Amino acid sequence: MKKDKMAHIRNLMVQKMEDLRKSADHTILKLKVNNDKYADPFDQAAVESGKDIELNCLDKEWHLILDIKETIMRIDHGLFGICDHCGRPISQKRLMAAPMSKLCVLCQEEIESQHNKPKHKRQYQDRILYNHA
Repeated sequence: MKKDKMAHIRNLMVQKMEDLRKSADHTILKLKVNNDKYADPFDQAAVESGKDIELNCLDKEWHLILDIKETIMRIDHGLFGICDHCGRPISQKRLMAAPMSKLCVLCQEEIESQHNKPKHKRQYQDRILYNHA
């Protein structure tokens, strides 16, 4: 991949990371400030449920920030666009669509097909077993 395209992707990653940080900071501030108590336990439960959802979203944002940081480091160290599994180049089309990709399409498909295989087959699923007393 050309340096100008990598620089463009890096700039997009940095901007996305800053946007996520601002969003996370806003969520944390909102959760700290909003400590209202409600007389109705159902209202209180709804508020607590909303906070739980906010915390789950915050956790996902932090994981995404870590993935973005890793992508930026890969760009900076010359590892961007190289498959972690086989070492072959990742297609430019794939990187433009999903810049945080660490695997080429073939390796990604291989890993996904392994995860979708059944762990074990039932050996006796066609037989009917009778209990003779």
